[in-house]
Amino acid sequence: FCGPPKTIPHASLILNKYYYVGQVLHFKCQSGYDKRPPTSGTRKCKKVNGKIIWTHLDMRCTNDSS
Repeated sequence: FCGPPKTIPHASLILNKYYYVGQVLHFKCQSGYDKRPPTSGTRKCKKVNGKIIWTHLDMRCTNDSS
């Protein structure tokens, strides 16, 4: 199992206590915030070299117009 992933500012996610290896999470920006590049909003629980980790998530949610 993976533990809960790190949160993303202004993004919402329903947190569980446990996530299965292979499970994919989809992050969504909160109302009034937009995804800025890079816009990948998914993380995956996976096993790498015997360690269970979350894949890197490079996503920003902002209400900045620039």
